[in-house]
Amino acid sequence: MTKLLLTPQAPPQSVGDLGDPSVASTPGPAVLFSASSTNDDSSNGAGIEAPLAQDNASALTNRPIAYREPGGDWHELGYEASDHWEGLTSELRDRLIADRTAQVSREEYSATTKGASASMITSNWTYSGSPRTYRVAGELRELAEVLAEIGR
Repeated sequence: MTKLLLTPQAPPQSVGDLGDPSVASTPGPAVLFSASSTNDDSSNGAGIEAPLAQDNASALTNRPIAYREPGGDWHELGYEASDHWEGLTSELRDRLIADRTAQVSREEYSATTKGASASMITSNWTYSGSPRTYRVAGELRELAEVLAEIGR
């Protein structure tokens, strides 16, 4: 499985895991993504890796593993935040990076959380109003903030 490192200094780079010295020493803001194989033959362990993302927008479609804020340490994302990030549409992902306080409709929330009940609030979402509107919170919001820093 390919790992992609996203920083403001360079296009997405193929790197090792968090323990890799080149990743560990990368200053923030930075995000580490996992790019899954496009053709995985688990019977023999062989697989063809996904093509590397050539730009930040294509890198964002991958599964986030960890992020690093400026001046901070690497923070590994929980599976729920990573799952929700993968569930975001490109349009919604761009909207949340541009404005971390952007409102998300119940329908968008449900699609992002793979049909979870709109009454199920996790540590990555908050809600208000009637009809309910949602906002990102917790790790999901922190990830969006780091990605906004990278995009500046």
